[in-house]
Amino acid sequence: MTSIQERLRDVFQLPLERGVMANIAKKCDVSRPTVSAWFNNPEKVSSISRTHAEIICTEYQLSVSPAWLAEGIGPKELAPGSRLVIAEHSNVEPALELKKSRRVPITGSVRGGDDGYLVQDTTPDGWVEYWTGDPQAYALRIKGDSMHPRYRAGEFVVITPSIEAQPGRDVVVKLHDGKCLLKELNWIRGDEIQLLSINNGYAPMTISKEEVECICRVAGSVGPDSMVF
Repeated sequence: MTSIQERLRDVFQLPLERGVMANIAKKCDVSRPTVSAWFNNPEKVSSISRTHAEIICTEYQLSVSPAWLAEGIGPKELAPGSRLVIAEHSNVEPALELKKSRRVPITGSVRGGDDGYLVQDTTPDGWVEYWTGDPQAYALRIKGDSMHPRYRAGEFVVITPSIEAQPGRDVVVKLHDGKCLLKELNWIRGDEIQLLSINNGYAPMTISKEEVECICRVAGSVGPDSMVF
């Protein structure tokens, strides 16, 4: 049986176009390191869920069977006239928060400072439409290009404090001294956490948990046209 790495490389032309892994991570709601392991690490990942395979096949209009892509089961090609159907069994929990969008308050704007910390303007400024069930969710407007290309000026990042942040996800970290960071959570070990720069402009930052007031998960980003008044 072929590995998931072999099957993905069979249907995607290498080298991958820029942004493919990031887009798959976003559509499947997993981290970028997870998708990288799907493509490159057979010792860590031997298969993916059929739901993730169905999402990939639909997003990239692949004429292959999700069962074959996910687990190497059955024929590679879809039967003539057949269509993709979401698998009945999945290791992905139902995303109740995605049933409908709601207004998330914009609590201010942020830009990256020269020292790697966020420079904040905390004046409330309307709402954005976003799909989340977190009642504590809020949005921040991105100013400047210090976090380009991940986040562009004028976009909004939506933060969901009620949902636990996992390694590989972007987070907003608030420190007890009042400073704030927008980083990627790399790992949590013992009494330390390590954060990675959004734009690779800074070296990894390892800080003590004692310095941290809270770590809030970044659910995603939306464009300026998502803003409502």
